[in-house]
Amino acid sequence: MTNASLTNDNIILDSIGIAVCVVTICKTFIFIFMILIRHQMKKSNEKILFILSFNMYMSICIFTLFVLDMFISMLKGHIYSNLLQIYNDTQWCRIKAYLTNVAMLYTLYSNTFHALHRFFRIIYYTNRFLHQNVYLYIIGICIQLVLSLLQPLPLLLAHIYQYEDYHCQIPLTQWFAVIIGSIVIWMPPLSITIGIYMYTLNYIRNNSPIFTHRQQTRIRRDITVIRRVVWSVLFIVLCAIPAFSIPIIYSLFNFFGWWANHLAWLGFVLSFLGMSIVHTYFSPHLRILWARPANRIHTTTVITVANLQII
Repeated sequence: MTNASLTNDNIILDSIGIAVCVVTICKTFIFIFMILIRHQMKKSNEKILFILSFNMYMSICIFTLFVLDMFISMLKGHIYSNLLQIYNDTQWCRIKAYLTNVAMLYTLYSNTFHALHRFFRIIYYTNRFLHQNVYLYIIGICIQLVLSLLQPLPLLLAHIYQYEDYHCQIPLTQWFAVIIGSIVIWMPPLSITIGIYMYTLNYIRNNSPIFTHRQQTRIRRDITVIRRVVWSVLFIVLCAIPAFSIPIIYSLFNFFGWWANHLAWLGFVLSFLGMSIVHTYFSPHLRILWARPANRIHTTTVITVANLQII
């Protein structure tokens, strides 16, 4: 493959990555905007669900913005390949890679937070403080942010982030760096989410005879939500397979494709886009966002007139 052909192929993949990022950002931004402008239509018992949904959409949007910046840097580098890379190989480049991992980890934890909320509704259904206290979940989001900032910090301090292909990232050709990155970023939220699902299933299996009919109906709905969260986690893992298979291929065959970075980051963005789609489709509380407010206003007006006639 000639240099000109390789440059054109890189530009094509850069453009595809930018397009996927733009679609993801637009999709999540629309729902963030709708949640903000339709806040007056939310029921009081659904506020926590909307806070968690807003938290997830915001985290996906921020992560995709960082990846978009990365694809734009790659595109500019592939177009103007004669530029000296030393101008971009800076500490700020490594800090952006760290912040990208922070946003990725925060997004994974936002998915775990949904499962934790349903876990509280099932296991501690009599303790309303755990599943109906809005301030508790706001504190939880702050803890989520602190964890997301601290966990990838050793990667930055240990100088694991390296400059390659006009951006900084964990080098996919180094086994040690990939393993450390997986342990620090991927393992905690994924293992917690799966652990919540397994414990909840075991609790339901052991206590189902003593549940009332109302409890069984509510638990069936909550466990369905947790199951969908787990399926979205598995979807994330499947889309991340290219990123984790690249070091294996490199160590076995000493081969690192020019498309490897594009494939890895496209997999991450597509996984989070799929997670947002699954959450939107299977979350009944979000249907109010596209409900017609005019119908509600009209109904209220009729009731008011009827009351005046009775008086």
